Amino acid sequence: MITLRQIKYFAAVCQTQKINNAAAQLNVSASAISSAIKELQEIVGVPLLERHRRGVNPTPEGQRFLGHCITILANVSHALDEIPGNRTEITGTLRLGVTVTIAGYFLSSPISRFSRAFRNVDLQMTELPREDLEQRLIDGEIDIGLMLVGNIRRVEDLSRETLIRSPRRLWTQTGSRLSASPTVPLSALADEPYIQLLIDDAQDSTERYWARYDLKPKIRFATASVEAVRSLVASGHGVTILSDMVYRPWSLEAERIECLDLDDPVPPMEIGLAWGRRRDLPGPALAFRDYCRSEVSLRHLNTDLDNTSLKRLF
Repeated sequence: MITLRQIKYFAAVCQTQKINNAAAQLNVSASAISSAIKELQEIVGVPLLERHRRGVNPTPEGQRFLGHCITILANVSHALDEIPGNRTEITGTLRLGVTVTIAGYFLSSPISRFSRAFRNVDLQMTELPREDLEQRLIDGEIDIGLMLVGNIRRVEDLSRETLIRSPRRLWTQTGSRLSASPTVPLSALADEPYIQLLIDDAQDSTERYWARYDLKPKIRFATASVEAVRSLVASGHGVTILSDMVYRPWSLEAERIECLDLDDPVPPMEIGLAWGRRRDLPGPALAFRDYCRSEVSLRHLNTDLDNTSLKRLF
């Protein structure tokens, strides 16, 4: 019998294209992932994955099977949402704050599912810059925040919890000279024109991890628009390093972007929750925190595979 564990592990490998990355995302060992995939392939009777120099990709049969896996995972999650229980009895208002990256690339799925599960909670959402969100969490004007928790400055006043770590990788024009190697050292990018994203403290993050290697990016253009970054990279005007969460393999002009691993470790983008350290969370906020804890890995597979990886694979 095929298990949900095997299906979830297979979907995670397809998403990350590396067994080690899937293991880190799901907080299990790489050997557990490999064993589950081996068992799954023995059951279906055909290879589902094929290795290449940068990791693994689904075979044609694996691509078709992946579509069914995503449907299964989504249906199981939705079925659990529809089961009546004590959590639906929670009432009140949830004042949720988010930063711009979360609003654009993460928010819709968790709040949709939370709203289905907690129909008596009035969800009020506000997008704020990171520093304003921190202050309003501390002051109790916002109950809980969804944000890039690695960027939080007021660590003494805020509790935080990481839900997902999204790896940062190199974006370059498809077919560029950089794409000839399976991985790229950061030093190889020092003379490349760099397209710098500005939102959500992205420039501060860039400067910090470049400084670890005594390097600085040669910034050609800085912008608050992810789509501008995408278009400029795809048309060969520069490179950038951004997280998998915001990756799409094409620009608005239909020019393509290749995503490459870096030789030098850079920190992932950490998406998570934050709340005032000296304030008790109200019932709806506690419910939201607990719901995110229990549901986020499945949500991450459903949403990101639908929006990103499937388009890249097909």
